[in-house]
Amino acid sequence: MTLLLSGGIEIETHGVSVPNVKRALNDNGIKGCLVKPDGTPNVDAEIVLPPLVPCQVAKEYIESVCRVLSDIGCRINQSCGLHVHIGNAPISDTTHAARFTGDSILHTERTSNFLSQHGETFDFPIVKDLFFRWERQQDIINKLFPRSRTNNRYCKPLNATKIDNAVNIQQLNHGKFYAINLDTWRRGTIEFRQHSGTIEANKIWNWFLFLNNFVTWTVQNRFEHGETSTTIETPTAPFRNGSRVGVQYTMMRSENGVTTRDIIDATGCSEQRVRAAVSEIRNRVGDNAVVTHTQQSNGARYGDGTDLTRYQVLQTIESEASGITMLPENRIGAPSIWSGLDDSEFEWWQDRIVALA
Repeated sequence: MTLLLSGGIEIETHGVSVPNVKRALNDNGIKGCLVKPDGTPNVDAEIVLPPLVPCQVAKEYIESVCRVLSDIGCRINQSCGLHVHIGNAPISDTTHAARFTGDSILHTERTSNFLSQHGETFDFPIVKDLFFRWERQQDIINKLFPRSRTNNRYCKPLNATKIDNAVNIQQLNHGKFYAINLDTWRRGTIEFRQHSGTIEANKIWNWFLFLNNFVTWTVQNRFEHGETSTTIETPTAPFRNGSRVGVQYTMMRSENGVTTRDIIDATGCSEQRVRAAVSEIRNRVGDNAVVTHTQQSNGARYGDGTDLTRYQVLQTIESEASGITMLPENRIGAPSIWSGLDDSEFEWWQDRIVALA
């Protein structure tokens, strides 16, 4: 199944006021853009595009927006950035890229809000892996942009120690002014802030494709989704040695278990105390680790349960869990930022690295 991720693009420009940008987009029939002040010195307008999914409709939409911005004299300076918000959950598989993109543009035009047709948000390990992959190749990522975006206070580099120690989204988040920002997580996105300002559609499009692939690769090629099974060995001596419950536990943790009568003989406990100890053992090692073999399961319809009922602690149990786990080394996709990227896109970025060198 193809993973569909939406992306919201924010273009910062200089030289033309917010009202004039709004008017120009409207006069040219471009719907769905939200134009507002950015608040950054020397940035006169921020053009926020509705969520798009990579497809021809999205590409042509970006080209149209950039064409208008260029025609009316919008410029880019070192204060301008290009921020892309990739959705933190896949789009529902009941739609497709072009349909979602078209609906999204019209929805934002009508409501000034963003369309949401997304599923469950990514699990924390996926997001941590994105941070890990970005940080480990920060030097290469820096080569994709002008030097003004490699040590910029609005898109600071990630910290490896912070990533390693994080156990949840809050701890992983470095803050708004970092290359990857999770302040927007509750609004449904992961913000990537390092790209330099531009109104060149091909640069925006290639960065959009790069980020979409970057997230998709982690989700689909570095984690296993669904039910997982783990074999767990029950403890050999969870109770104090020599205690009555400890002796009973050792007797029960055998290939066939042990009858109530045998436990009574070995410990001097009453039948009621034996059953109470079984409950104590269940609490310690889990219900699924303790099996009661009734007299019926032993082939006897009638008889003394004291002699025919057996209790057993399994030596190993299977633990079932749903969710995600990182794939083993022999199957996991490489952590490279280039993994999964189309050849033509890869070559485009290599040319850009050479041009910026």
